[in-house]
Amino acid sequence: MQFGGPEKTQVLDAVDSTNEYAKIRARTGAASGTVVWAYQQTAGKGTRNRTWESPKGNVYWSGIVQSKDIGDAPFTELVYVNAVAVYHAITRCIGAEAQLAIKWPNDILLHEKKVAGSLLECGSFDHGGKPGWIVIGTGINVALSPRLPAMLYPPTSLQESGYAVTREALIEALHASLEHEIAQWLQHGFKTLRDAYLAKAFRLHEEIAISISRDKAVYVTGRYEGIDENGCIILVGADNRIKKMHSGDLFVRTGDR
Repeated sequence: MQFGGPEKTQVLDAVDSTNEYAKIRARTGAASGTVVWAYQQTAGKGTRNRTWESPKGNVYWSGIVQSKDIGDAPFTELVYVNAVAVYHAITRCIGAEAQLAIKWPNDILLHEKKVAGSLLECGSFDHGGKPGWIVIGTGINVALSPRLPAMLYPPTSLQESGYAVTREALIEALHASLEHEIAQWLQHGFKTLRDAYLAKAFRLHEEIAISISRDKAVYVTGRYEGIDENGCIILVGADNRIKKMHSGDLFVRTGDR
């Protein structure tokens, strides 16, 4: 599956959201590997419909995957495929010695600050619950980081962190990395992907919390011990009971959440 190229790339000066634009293209049958990227977003969003400031100079990118092109592979596993791909794309541009990690499920941290994140959306479901298409949206802070209230993992950008890299180089690396990781996943399955993901996982084998509310007031705690065969995060509680969750936000409990 090839991403981008002259016939499958659309570049926009500004758009409300590259994901929203790509979803329109996906519904009308745009081929897998079709990509949309913009110099600026006016209504970018993240998980749980959080708004995301999108200043010029960063990567705002969305790619289309038509489900027929991944066969019977569980589409939900693309969350992990994409996370590994974004990690490797950034590493390719700034060097393997950089302190990058994947914060479950798909944020990329640089020195424990958020430098990239992704949002996967899908639609045109059949009677069995399988979508007709998936849109993978990824934002990478290249030149600037959003101005946000105090956060446990505040945003940073690659250039602010001292890495001389361009938006275009990252997009090219992202295309190559996604192509490779999707091919590996389809050939070798989820176990190989899971091993690659956990090798980069932030706070693996440490005590964490997973929030299940937007304000992090409701959360589940435990020791992060991996990902199960269904893609759920595995937490082991103080009583050694296993807890599994398929969504939420990872954070490390401190005196203030």
